[in-house]
Amino acid sequence: MARRRPPPPPKSLRTPPKWAKPMPKTPPRPSNRVPPWVYVGSPDVEELLIEELGPSAKPMAPGVVGADIDIDPVFATQVLPHAERITTTTHDELAAALLVFAEADGASPMEIQIDVPEMARLGSARKTDHPLAPDAQRLRETMASKVEGRRAKGKMAPATRHRLQVLLLGPVTCLAAVVAVPVHVDPLLSWPSPFSAGRALSEKQSKNAPSSAHRKLDEALAWLAIDVSANDVVVDLGAAPGGWTRVMRDKGAKVIAVDRAALDPEIAKDPGVTHLKQDALGIDLAGHKASIVLCDVIWTPDNALVIADRVTRTPSARAAVITLKLKQPIDWATLKEAKGLLNRPGGWNGRIKHLMANKLEVTLLLRRDAGFVTT
Repeated sequence: MARRRPPPPPKSLRTPPKWAKPMPKTPPRPSNRVPPWVYVGSPDVEELLIEELGPSAKPMAPGVVGADIDIDPVFATQVLPHAERITTTTHDELAAALLVFAEADGASPMEIQIDVPEMARLGSARKTDHPLAPDAQRLRETMASKVEGRRAKGKMAPATRHRLQVLLLGPVTCLAAVVAVPVHVDPLLSWPSPFSAGRALSEKQSKNAPSSAHRKLDEALAWLAIDVSANDVVVDLGAAPGGWTRVMRDKGAKVIAVDRAALDPEIAKDPGVTHLKQDALGIDLAGHKASIVLCDVIWTPDNALVIADRVTRTPSARAAVITLKLKQPIDWATLKEAKGLLNRPGGWNGRIKHLMANKLEVTLLLRRDAGFVTT
């Protein structure tokens, strides 16, 4: 005999009344998946990095964003490809786990970089040390001791051309990646960057600098990897009060400082400095036989790109550092136009990066192969 189904409940029990509050949905559990590419930049421009990377972007820490796309972003200075998250309970255990991770694919890294995320900038002050900096230093010392001991006992293979990149997210939590190191490392063209966490320099204040603006140039020159000498003629557009001019004079170059405003008195009386009080757009780069062009003028990016275009057409030019001042919302079309200048005919290479010393601006870095430069 078939069982009789019970009658359905009254409608009042099946349909909540209009005044009833809906049951809250269970919040999704945070994913522990590490995206294929982890990009490291500054917390100051994290939103721009997320916008640049697109829909797959996933914030992982201040200034650290993961994504499913492999690009060279303007707003990131380092990438950790195919990174893994490693968490232990002590520094010693973390060091041991990192060595196991590094050797998993047959690598025995010749370099180990251990760093922390970038700090936000407060006004024009130098960035402060990250709270995890002592943990990073302790981990460096622990890993160095373990590597030395294991190699001495023959428990570790001879060093291979690999780098272990470690980014601490907590005292004993990190993201780690192993990358190949080319025989000839070129900071301007290498990606991942050879600089730890993409930071070319620590922020140091020059005793002779009339302003803190020199920090941008110091960092840019490290990325360009060029030597500046007495043979160079540097055209410094927007030179006042002379921070960039002082950097180049300290390296021995002759400088043509272009600015309607006055230079710092000590710089103005330097016999190696020629001060031209004229509009920067009117300068004749070829006529002055400029070998290096600097531009940190406060104007719209289209004017900066005019200068960049002229640099690539100047026979004597071999390098340029040009700041593109930005505004919100970001004009991505202008940045795309700027990228079109990076591989101009005539031996030019370059990058556009938001460097550690930049604010709401990016730096266009251009360098020319020596064989294409004429004097």
